[in-house]
Amino acid sequence: MKRYALTLGVLAVLAVGTLSTANAARTHIIRYGDTLWDLSIQYYSTPFNWEDIMRANPSLEGVEYLRPGEELIIPDIYGETVQLSQASEYPSGVYTTSGSSSRPMLSRLVLETTGMVTDTPPQPSGYVIDTDLEEEDPFDDIHSYPGDLLAIDIGQSDGVQQDMVFRLCKTGGPVYHPETGADLGEVIRVSGVCRVVDVDPNSSVALLEHAYLPVTYGDFLLPYDAAEPVPVATAQTVENLDAYVIAFRDPQSERAYSFDVLYIDRGSLQGLQPGDIYAMFRYGDQVLSPDSRTLQEPDVPVAEMIVLDTTDDTAAMLVFSISTSDLIRIGDRIELVREQL
Repeated sequence: MKRYALTLGVLAVLAVGTLSTANAARTHIIRYGDTLWDLSIQYYSTPFNWEDIMRANPSLEGVEYLRPGEELIIPDIYGETVQLSQASEYPSGVYTTSGSSSRPMLSRLVLETTGMVTDTPPQPSGYVIDTDLEEEDPFDDIHSYPGDLLAIDIGQSDGVQQDMVFRLCKTGGPVYHPETGADLGEVIRVSGVCRVVDVDPNSSVALLEHAYLPVTYGDFLLPYDAAEPVPVATAQTVENLDAYVIAFRDPQSERAYSFDVLYIDRGSLQGLQPGDIYAMFRYGDQVLSPDSRTLQEPDVPVAEMIVLDTTDDTAAMLVFSISTSDLIRIGDRIELVREQL
């Protein structure tokens, strides 16, 4: 496929997005040490909306390119007037929960990039065949990041049309149960979301609009489905449904921190639903009291996780609270503490 330059139509779409966002947004002058994560906490009381700030500032090359003194648009994500473009297929806004502020707040992009562990991988719609098309140097186009152009191997003959949206995915290594050693399948990680901007008979050019991982040659495409809000469970569970942590979304992670996504060995067939809450406990020891009685210390919850999505036998979860320096590892056992009615 020929190298592709942005058409006037695409530039117009981006310009409309910038103007419409600016009309209903605040601005922030970047200071030394600012990060999109911290700015999201400052303006939205949650770190999850850093991607919304990045998308509202198309001139920002990446999260590492915050230059002190420059101005950022802070979009009004709670209002219906803020849209990236009239043709956008994304639902606008943030998914929140009512009630206590200690409940997790889940952004759309968190829900749409959870990935899964499965023994029945989804059928790809197509594949990435070239990355960072605007770069001529072959050593500069190994990876693609938000704002870059991709070539994909499906086109008009496959039913592809301009403005169609796809999720980009990677296949990770096999996953084995930490206790039994059983083969649970493989990790499917979402590397990004792209929108088709130009279509040829047998291939297309897509704009990478969001990336969680670097997008590379061979990443496969799945149809984009907008995430639905996740209601947070409030009912205390009476069911004993322990689970084991079997993998992390981040392939480089050895332990999970707050706001990380992990996978467990329970799914919809065991009754799990999005919004169910698990906890990891520090189990109490038997101790001798000053009056020589043997007592059992209470079990203390040290981390909480919410189910984002399920397969038949596994689930993806977000860590939304952790209060221990002994972070979550693969093989840790967790307990269901709240579930949907």
